[in-house]
Amino acid sequence: MPTQGGFTRLTADRMDGVLDGIGAAVDALGGAFTLRYATVAVAAVRTGAARG
Repeated sequence: MPTQGGFTRLTADRMDGVLDGIGAAVDALGGAFTLRYATVAVAAVRTGAARG
């Protein structure tokens, strides 16, 4: 969570509050969940001179 979108701009105190709230919500629903995700990496090679 601390590395996603708007969460990156929160102070440590506010992030602690968010994480506490999310932890409480997960605990209320049984304490665990499965999150499926995929990681995509893209690489590029520059050819020729940069245009300006």
